[in-house]
Amino acid sequence: MQFYKTTTDETLRETVAHGSDKYPIAYYIDDIRQFDLGFIDWHWHREVEFVTVSQGNVTCMIGQNKIYLEKGWGIFINSGTIHRFETNNIGIMPNIVFAPELIATEKSLIHETYILPILLYGPAYQILNPNISWQNTILMLLNQIYDIQEKNIDSLSPLNTLLLTTELWKHLFQNVNSEPVFAKGVNSAFQSSRLQIMLQFIHDHYAEDIGLEDIAKATNISKSSTLEIFRRGICQSPVSYLIEYRLIQAAILLKNTKKTVSNISLTTGFSTDTYFCRKFKGYYKMTPAEYRKQVLHNSPSL
Repeated sequence: MQFYKTTTDETLRETVAHGSDKYPIAYYIDDIRQFDLGFIDWHWHREVEFVTVSQGNVTCMIGQNKIYLEKGWGIFINSGTIHRFETNNIGIMPNIVFAPELIATEKSLIHETYILPILLYGPAYQILNPNISWQNTILMLLNQIYDIQEKNIDSLSPLNTLLLTTELWKHLFQNVNSEPVFAKGVNSAFQSSRLQIMLQFIHDHYAEDIGLEDIAKATNISKSSTLEIFRRGICQSPVSYLIEYRLIQAAILLKNTKKTVSNISLTTGFSTDTYFCRKFKGYYKMTPAEYRKQVLHNSPSL
């Protein structure tokens, strides 16, 4: 089985190019189980994203919210929104990711009147419920876009995709609240930047003996403020995220190296092997040795 990885920069911005400068849209069918960590980790992108669930179920984590999506449901994720996808069994989700300039160029009347208000003042996300008329219309339009992307045999495919995407955006614009809330928007961006700095501090120093106080010092704020920013941003405490990140790095080493469990425990910042093994089993539902054996068994032979 081929495994995929979400690649991000130091701010957790996804580094993959979605489409091209001339045609800034990309279509994916993501099977969450095929990502190397068993989930699609925290990331954000300038492009907007529309997702539907075609098989199983998907949990989308955005800030404090865990949005459970069943088969046939979907979600719109706004530009710049940090998010993560998980599943407890099967989770297959066709999706499109596109730059707003696909519909209209910046500073044009269409962009400033119909696109920018949603990007700046619209919701971080919008659930798409097939039982609500306008949301179901968007879901049906998405299915038509997916169908065009999969067949891609018509020279008019890009134009038809543009027409459907514009129609989809029209329904979104007509139904979501995009009233300016300047103070809230500025504060949200400020808190988000602090969160990204602290997340990157953890990524850079997870192997060291760090804790809440060290994470807070990365942005010169109090421990209580740090706890609140993490709670609002990714619905986790800083220490919980630190431990999770250490376990993810440990799993990568178990899969890709022959280092001993004891060495990996030390390398990833755990104080004792016993503590590491207990935490690893709690997170992955198997011991480090069992995890390594399973990953090697599932890896394709050369």
